[in-house]
Amino acid sequence: MKQKKNILISSSNTEIGKFLSKCLKNHNLKYIEESKLDYTDPKELNEIFKNIDIYFHLGYQGTNLNKEKDLIDFHTRKTYDILFAAGEENIKRVFSISTLDLYLEIESNLTVTENWEIKYPVDNINILCANLSENVCKEFARDEVFEVINLRLGDLINSSNSKLSENKLSSCLERLIQLDFYSEESKQSKGPFYSARKKGPNWINYHIQDSFNGQRFLTNKIDGLIGDSL
Repeated sequence: MKQKKNILISSSNTEIGKFLSKCLKNHNLKYIEESKLDYTDPKELNEIFKNIDIYFHLGYQGTNLNKEKDLIDFHTRKTYDILFAAGEENIKRVFSISTLDLYLEIESNLTVTENWEIKYPVDNINILCANLSENVCKEFARDEVFEVINLRLGDLINSSNSKLSENKLSSCLERLIQLDFYSEESKQSKGPFYSARKKGPNWINYHIQDSFNGQRFLTNKIDGLIGDSL
């Protein structure tokens, strides 16, 4: 029997926040209110993590801020403060929600995997912020504060060659939420975090989009994990 989790999401009034809410509807969901991010002392953030099992941090288009300085501040300083509070409240698993748009400028004939690292343009503020948010999350994983599962998602809106459906994302999230990464079963298969050891003991990337002929990005890693759950 699947266990309901108490899940905190960093936004409810953005497109990605609404999409995730539909995918996670079988769990108990809470959201960070915008007013909570106007704190004077970061310690004020600790309260929002009371009785929370899992935190979803939306690092790409997960805020309605529009000024560049505010966006950069949210994806660096405030992201750090939020994650620090999560660590202090003993949150064990954090999902960093990023985007496959980070790689849209790569030639389509190249095979992009989760191990790719490139320099991101400073003239695209959303892409820059997604990269900044990933890096902040990764530092907490490297310090072994909690597990971070970094999900780079495909196109949620348009029927493109990187399209990601609600059905696919729901299946992936359910599997990742319920999975014990340190069970004997995981250890025998070297565990999902094994390939990420060189980048940090508690950090792993998954690229997620629908699987079909002509898809833009390979999804072998996540498809192998969810198996027949679709």
